[in-house]
Amino acid sequence: MYKLNEEKMFYDMADGQAVVINFETGMYYGTSSLASAVLDLLVKNADPSKVLDAVKALDGCPADIDASFKAFIDELIAKAIVVESGSSDDVDISIDAAALADGFALTLNEFSEVQDLLLADPIHDVDVDAGWPVMGEGDGNN
Repeated sequence: MYKLNEEKMFYDMADGQAVVINFETGMYYGTSSLASAVLDLLVKNADPSKVLDAVKALDGCPADIDASFKAFIDELIAKAIVVESGSSDDVDISIDAAALADGFALTLNEFSEVQDLLLADPIHDVDVDAGWPVMGEGDGNN
């Protein structure tokens, strides 16, 4: 069983798309449609085997989904997005066919485009003379 690593991560689900932001690194993550549905259930502490069963129940599910599902969870753990929780909660496990907009891909995409912005500390990086924010030495923004 897994839950969101709340010490490092912010998670939101909007219009069927999961977004995760790592507060420590400034990296953010997006997922394919099916991966968003799976991640949403996992961060609600659903039993992964029941989530996998729900994926397998979808029409057209490929035979190799077990390996893809395991690889997706392994990647979530490696990126510290989820941590083990010990036991699952009683969660309504259903995956809508709309989650198949990207097919059966369980993809986690990592982005760094706004890393500096996400890591900015507008309260502590202010310099009255230089303006806001003052970036660190050597970052090319001074």
